[in-house]
Amino acid sequence: QHQELMIYDFQHYYNRFLDDSDNYIPIISNPHTVREHVPKEMVRIDGGLFSLGYNGGEFCYDNELPENKVYLNNYKIDNKLVTNREFVEFIKAGGYQNYRYWLADGWEIVLSENWNSPLYWVFDKDENKWIKKDFRGTQEILKDEPVVNLSYYEADAFCKWARKRLPTEAEWEKAASWDSNSNSKTIYPWGNAPITNEHANLLASYIWHPTEAGCHPKGKSHYGCYQMMGDVWEWTSSEYMLYPGFQSRFEEYTDKWAINQKVLRGGSFATPKEQIHNSYRNYFKPHE
Repeated sequence: QHQELMIYDFQHYYNRFLDDSDNYIPIISNPHTVREHVPKEMVRIDGGLFSLGYNGGEFCYDNELPENKVYLNNYKIDNKLVTNREFVEFIKAGGYQNYRYWLADGWEIVLSENWNSPLYWVFDKDENKWIKKDFRGTQEILKDEPVVNLSYYEADAFCKWARKRLPTEAEWEKAASWDSNSNSKTIYPWGNAPITNEHANLLASYIWHPTEAGCHPKGKSHYGCYQMMGDVWEWTSSEYMLYPGFQSRFEEYTDKWAINQKVLRGGSFATPKEQIHNSYRNYFKPHE
């Protein structure tokens, strides 16, 4: 966990300096990044009772336990992540200027902090394009990469503009783990086989940025959803609460943070593969 937090910090301090003379571009080699050109669509997931939480026999965090039953209505979920291209359309449509898309607390921050784009984005008026500095250096926003560095408020506003919504964490977990052929949950979206760089873009890939939407076809879920693990953390609409029957393993830690935060799922390009699986829960405050 601390490795990942350090990478957040490196990213944040590196992005404070938009200086072309400090534009280091690492040598990145990733022979495993295979992309499938499939249309973006919504896939249907049947509802009913679903067991939420970890059910394996290996390591997990205490906030993934105990497994507990929830009821889901039928729903649909996107088969691919939201891209920069889609988010630019939200910006062009006045998404940051229209209060109708925003929760009240989020709209107050938009006004007070002058939010007009995701964190680290800068608009180049001369070139008429959005640019961003990340671990690759300063470059134009790559349209087909999943959008990253959004607060919950921005993700929620985008969904309202798109006439959709964020999934609950139970909806997310079922879409990521349920195998209707075996009528059971799997540890990873693709099944129970160990993680490789062909399955997901995690820290072990050493890519240091998200891969384009539609990559890692070997890692897609049983429902055909791509990149549910790795690349970018995915906001859910669920409040971070501890499951019924929760018993703390770290009384100075886990149960101290279960308030005023939202659950994220799936890991990012900075997440070590040793700690990630379908039931792993991250949490942040909605403005972060």
